[in-house]
Amino acid sequence: MSRHLLRLVAAGLSCLIFPACAQNPVDNPTQARFLAQDLLLEERNGNCRLLVPEQPGIDLSLKWPCQFHRDASGALRTKQVGARQVILVESSEPMPSPSRDCRTEIQAIRSTGKGLEASSAVSRVAACPPFQWDEKVFIGLFEPDV
Repeated sequence: MSRHLLRLVAAGLSCLIFPACAQNPVDNPTQARFLAQDLLLEERNGNCRLLVPEQPGIDLSLKWPCQFHRDASGALRTKQVGARQVILVESSEPMPSPSRDCRTEIQAIRSTGKGLEASSAVSRVAACPPFQWDEKVFIGLFEPDV
């Protein structure tokens, strides 16, 4: 084997041993790539805030911690609703014992001609992520376009 190939193999093996280097930053629950933009969720005054490049931050109506909703394979789950793309952000906490459910709140984010906007409505459910929310959640959290 060439030296270059040996270095690649060694780097790959080290990422198996050290999982943090194997994780792509967009695989992080609070980071996502959406419509060619790198999005970030952060805490602000106990709530979630969405950071979008070249746009003011968007304060969400969800408690921190929150995360982007993902599909079963771990990829950001998106839905086309009319001409817009929609994603979900979720915040969840376990309910008191003996319940095995969670108090989960879900807020939708959609593309607009000017950037991204959050739904004013929040869905509240008694289920724990990971969960594949019904497609109606992507659609129903926004008022119908006028």
